[in-house]
This record gives sequence, C-alpha cells and structure tokens, in this order.
Amino acid sequence: MKCFSHPEADAVASCKHCFKGVCARCARDSGAGVVCSQACEDEVRAVRGMLERSRRMQPFAANAQLRTAIWLVALAAVFIAWGLISEHGAMMVVIGAVMLLGAAFAGFNSRRMAKL
Repeated sequence: MKCFSHPEADAVASCKHCFKGVCARCARDSGAGVVCSQACEDEVRAVRGMLERSRRMQPFAANAQLRTAIWLVALAAVFIAWGLISEHGAMMVVIGAVMLLGAAFAGFNSRRMAKL
C-alpha cells in the first residue's frame, strides 16, 4: 500500500479514522493510534471520549432500568385496583397487566445490564 499524500512512498500504517495509508512523514501518533491529519486526530479523540463516557454511564443505566420497573409495578397496582373497584374496569385491569409485563422486561434488562 502507498501513502495517500505521497504516492511514491510506501505506507507504514493506516489512519485510525479514515483508514488511508500513511508514510513515515505523514504518520502522527494520537495516543490512540496512527492518524493522518489533525482533523482525524480530533475525531479519534472525540470517539474515545464518547466511549469513555459510555463506560462510566453503564452502571447508572442498570439502576435507571430498575427504577423504571419499580414505577411500572406501582402504577400497575393502581390501575388494577382501580379496575377491580370500578364498575366497568376491565380495561384498567388490562392496562395494569401490560404495565406488569413492561416491569418484568425492565427488571430483566436491569439485571442483564448489571452483569455487563
């Protein structure tokens, strides 16, 4: 493979962002891999920053799913109780059952995220 900017020179690496071949003169170490330009270095740093923020937020996502499950169970109890005491409350009971199903999915997702 040849360098993208210098077709006469052999490439020693490929850019971490745009995957263009770079020679020894063009190669820049970004700390996260070889890049060909400042723009590609900025993009690589931005992607690494997003990945790091995602890693830090992952434990909070599991807790958020658990809180969602708890709220859905509470709302389901209200709807089911309302449906049982009202005259034509079959629809409220059905809505409560659907909320319980949603709570089960949220609880499952919470446990799955916590294991990651």
